[in-house]
Amino acid sequence: MLDSREQTVAEVVNTPDKQLIELFRDNGRQDAIDELMRRHLKRVRATVFQMVHNDSEADDVTQEVFLRAIRGVETFDCRAEFSTWLYRVTMNTTYSYLKRRSRSPVDFRSELQDPVTSADASPDRAVLQAELSTEVETAVASLSPTLRGAVVLVCLQGFSPAEAAEIEGCSPDTIHWRIHEGRRKLKRLLKEHLS
Repeated sequence: MLDSREQTVAEVVNTPDKQLIELFRDNGRQDAIDELMRRHLKRVRATVFQMVHNDSEADDVTQEVFLRAIRGVETFDCRAEFSTWLYRVTMNTTYSYLKRRSRSPVDFRSELQDPVTSADASPDRAVLQAELSTEVETAVASLSPTLRGAVVLVCLQGFSPAEAAEIEGCSPDTIHWRIHEGRRKLKRLLKEHLS
C-alpha cells in the first residue's frame, strides 16, 4: 500500500498538463508545477541548445525559461495546450537572449553523442562525420534567429508547421517561408558537402 506522499507523486505523474496547472493554481501544489517542468525539461533544453549551441548558455537560458513559465503560469488561460505556450516562452526567451548576446563566435560543445558509426567504420570516416556535424552546426548557427527558430522547431524538434506557427505567433505560411529560406541558405553554406 502506498503512503500519502507516494500516492501524491503517482497522482501527479498521471495527470494531464491542464489539470496540473489547476492543482497548482487552486491548491498551491508545488509537486504539480514540478511535474510539469520535469515533463518538458529535456525537450525545452534541447530546443534551446539547438538555438544557442553552447551547453552552459543553454543551461542558463533553460533556467530562465522555466522561471518565466512558473511566474506566468498563473496567467496561462488554457486556451492553447500548455506545451505550445511553454514553447512560445522558450522561443521568446531564447530570442531575447540572442539579442543580448554579443556577436562573439558560437562555441560548439555539443551534448550530442559521437556520430553513429558501424563497428567496422574506419577512424577516417568517424573524423569526417564529426567534421560534417560541426559544419552543419556552424551553418545552422549562422542563420538569423527567426530562420533558425523555424528550422529547429520543425526540422529538428518535429513540430508541425502549424504548431510552430502557433509557438512563434505567426502564420503557417510564414513558417513555411522561413523553413524554405533556411534550407536554401543551408544548402548554399553546405554545398561542398552535398555534392
